[in-house]
Amino acid sequence: MCTTQSECTKDAACVAGRCQPDKPNVKPAIDSARRIVVRPVDLAYVRRGEGPSGGALPPLFVLGQGGGTLLLRFAVNFSSAANIVEAYVVLRRSDVVDDDPAPIVLHATRIVEPWAGRSTSWALQPQMQELRTPSTTVEPSGPGLVRLDVRDLVRQWGRHDPTDQGIGIIAETESRTGTSFALASGGSGGRTEDVEPYLEVYVR
Repeated sequence: MCTTQSECTKDAACVAGRCQPDKPNVKPAIDSARRIVVRPVDLAYVRRGEGPSGGALPPLFVLGQGGGTLLLRFAVNFSSAANIVEAYVVLRRSDVVDDDPAPIVLHATRIVEPWAGRSTSWALQPQMQELRTPSTTVEPSGPGLVRLDVRDLVRQWGRHDPTDQGIGIIAETESRTGTSFALASGGSGGRTEDVEPYLEVYVR
């Protein structure tokens, strides 16, 4: 996984979050693919012992501490014939707090029960299904953008299975403080805007 060219070897290029061979006779995985960026239509953040948010979004959330889990739902319609080359949930790390100098490991799960962000809490969170999606290690000194591979989850959306109710982001490991991520930036008049987590899909 990568976000910049410097994270790859000299013989590879950072393409769609992965280091791809940079050779004339080898085409990158997303060559001729169309990039689609989708913002969530609903989201929730739950942590052990906390109640529903009531729809209010905090400026940041923490993964890798207190069982913190991010729930995302996207309104995107892919046909069963769509060729999903790459798909990522992209999180932006927060720089307003000092996190513990220990890495955490994140991965995505499939949400299989209906839910609504404003009424979701630790005690009332939807059931999730583990599909062994790839893990992403978040290093304290790593890049600001963190990509989690969700291609296998998104590829199933073309089946229009009613049990597909979104994507959950959970931590496999925990540290003293976890790692903080931006959730929303404040606007004028108390508004929140520019929700940071998004889905990045490459379709060919």
